[in-house]
Amino acid sequence: MKTLLISALFTLTSLTSALATGAPATAPDTLLQQVRDRDEGDDRRSRMILEQTMSDGFVRQRELLMLEKKFGPERKAVLYFTAPADTAGTGILMFSYEEASGKDDDQWLYLPALRQSRRIATNSKEGPFLGTDFSFADIERLRVNDYQYQHQGMVELDGRQLHKISASTADGLENPRTGYNRRTIYVDAERQLIIKDEFYREGRHIKTFEVTGLEQVDGFWTVTEARMSNHVDGGFTRLIRKETSYNQGIASRLFNERTLRSGIH
Repeated sequence: MKTLLISALFTLTSLTSALATGAPATAPDTLLQQVRDRDEGDDRRSRMILEQTMSDGFVRQRELLMLEKKFGPERKAVLYFTAPADTAGTGILMFSYEEASGKDDDQWLYLPALRQSRRIATNSKEGPFLGTDFSFADIERLRVNDYQYQHQGMVELDGRQLHKISASTADGLENPRTGYNRRTIYVDAERQLIIKDEFYREGRHIKTFEVTGLEQVDGFWTVTEARMSNHVDGGFTRLIRKETSYNQGIASRLFNERTLRSGIH
């Protein structure tokens, strides 16, 4: 009984101290683990538009279908471009492994002109995703162990209180997979979502990701529109979800390279 009382008093004292100093009740890496592991249903089907605006104002749109499915602690996704004609048939297959396994996520790109798929090497994922302002690493599942974190306090954005978190690589050098050495991440803890993310390389702020549309679909908070701004070359890319449905019983057999070649029907 005495031990329990001392433990309870210690917990209360620690919590009171945290509130007094403004320190977060939840550690920043724990907040990001909650983002990574948040419930997104057993599967999800989305029709999307990838709209790229160049620095000179030229706009290019691509339409795609995206399927996602949970396989235990892992998650797989396939993206299949349907329009315009010069992009239709292009596909991306992604395997997201449990972070504790230490395995890098896998990605395969299928280009119909070559009639073959190729695996994206880990050290090539910092490259642009089909020429857009997103990189191949940007569309992967969050990997918490990439960085060390510090909580920078609470900030208000669009009427929401967000956790501002500074993320840096342990050695200060670029992460070999993402190409970033530092990020400033804004987390909505209630919705378990990153609302804004600023990316840095060699001390230079190169890109900013922002959620610009958010709504509940089938009971799940769903990003309906996001924007990646390019501060080096100018321009930005918007990712817009036009239709989304959860828990559709999507067949497991669709998540392989054969689907990239034949398409999703």
